Amino acid sequence: MDTEAAVTKKKKVELETRLSTRLKDLFSHHELLRNMITKELKVKYKSSVLGFLWSFINPLVMLIVFSIVFSIFTRGGDIQWYAVYLMSALLPWNFFVGSLMQATSSVVANAGLVKKIYFPREILPISAVGANLVHFLLQSAVFFVFLLIIGWHFSILVLLFPLVTLLECTFLLGLAFFLSAADVYLRDTQHFVEVLTMAWFWITPIVYPISLVRDAFPDMLKFYLANPMANIALIWQYIIYNPKHYAPHAAYISRWGILGTVLVSIALLIGGYIFFVRKERGFAQQI
Repeated sequence: MDTEAAVTKKKKVELETRLSTRLKDLFSHHELLRNMITKELKVKYKSSVLGFLWSFINPLVMLIVFSIVFSIFTRGGDIQWYAVYLMSALLPWNFFVGSLMQATSSVVANAGLVKKIYFPREILPISAVGANLVHFLLQSAVFFVFLLIIGWHFSILVLLFPLVTLLECTFLLGLAFFLSAADVYLRDTQHFVEVLTMAWFWITPIVYPISLVRDAFPDMLKFYLANPMANIALIWQYIIYNPKHYAPHAAYISRWGILGTVLVSIALLIGGYIFFVRKERGFAQQI
């Protein structure tokens, strides 16, 4: 038993040392990470006449269409300014899905680079998330300008924007590490993620208020809020849509749900990174 304990302790120390070394190595390659993010941004709009302007045009068009359509079809409905309610969670969701899809295939898509030179491979999924984060921030800027134009009553809670973004990035990076490493060994992972995110969208309160679930399935609410993205979407709606002034029943914030999401996100980030580092040894042979 003492021998087993000693071996376990030795492995733990080796893992901690290796992770510490990897993190230092990752930091020393911050220039490469920045260049990779820049490359991802350029590739997205390669041969495009308008280029980065599409990051502004897309949310602007969505806002105009949603405002017109839902002002007609939801006139007198329970949720006032439904377009604002929808966009407050839809933009973060698009950031989540876009990052996850791009990060999952990031290692395989850069097979030539992985085989030729050494660099911390985790830069690949991180750069995918980073590029999508830039788009999310640009689109959020357009959204906030729209809100200012229509005279939206912001809550002081909107100052939590950076913290909520950090929480979503933490959860997202944990998944990105797991899925990008798994995709090297099982290429069906990309297709699985595509199907998963479609189903995930409908069990997250984006197009409908959480009150529908709370009222129709009160016993299932705890299980529903076990979905980290449900809590993240609710926080986005709460700090931007500001339900205290417009529709008090449109959001339901669970402190335990938020705490659970924070803990799950941190655990997922650590676990995902460890999984990625362990599997990285076989990347060159599997690609």
